[in-house]
Amino acid sequence: MPKKFSEIEKAHIQQKLFASARDLFSRYGFKKTSVEDLTKGAGIAAGTFYGFYQSKEELFFELLEVEENHIRVVLLENAAERPLNKESFKLFLLESFKLMSENPIIHQILLTEQFEALIRKLPLERLERNYNQDQDMLYPFIQKWQTAGLLKKSSPELIVSMIRSLVLLSLHRREIGETVYEDTLKMLISTIAEGLFSEEEKIQ
Repeated sequence: MPKKFSEIEKAHIQQKLFASARDLFSRYGFKKTSVEDLTKGAGIAAGTFYGFYQSKEELFFELLEVEENHIRVVLLENAAERPLNKESFKLFLLESFKLMSENPIIHQILLTEQFEALIRKLPLERLERNYNQDQDMLYPFIQKWQTAGLLKKSSPELIVSMIRSLVLLSLHRREIGETVYEDTLKMLISTIAEGLFSEEEKIQ
């Protein structure tokens, strides 16, 4: 019979697993880190691990969501301090990619093989929930820009989809070429901003 833990013990084990996962995934990557490595780092038995997660993919994705949420908070705080205009929109997107690429956990899914290995092991509803979190974060910004008459009245879903397409682009960084990737990203962001912002805002 598996040992039953109190809520306090569960929270403590969760903290240790998160600390171990953040350290090992950051240093060695998702693919090279095993469940055994994670449990050893956390100082728990393998059986205990499976009482919390079905796989390392599930733990990684939960940690990924925590890291993504932290980035969302930073972006929201930064955007709230800026004027509403095309340049702040472009800066918002550029900061998003900068924070994602610099985060050692999120960086793992920007590698095509890691991304594909991860999504194969996760239930569809978990992936959809993550997608909806991105939408929930972006919708208020889109509506605010549209209400101010800056963004064209395109559907918020379409605008979110365009932004997410840039994220998918980052999965092919190697194919695009390291030497031109950053400039390519900046040009695409600029092109999207030019296409989405109203003529009135462009004239200002």
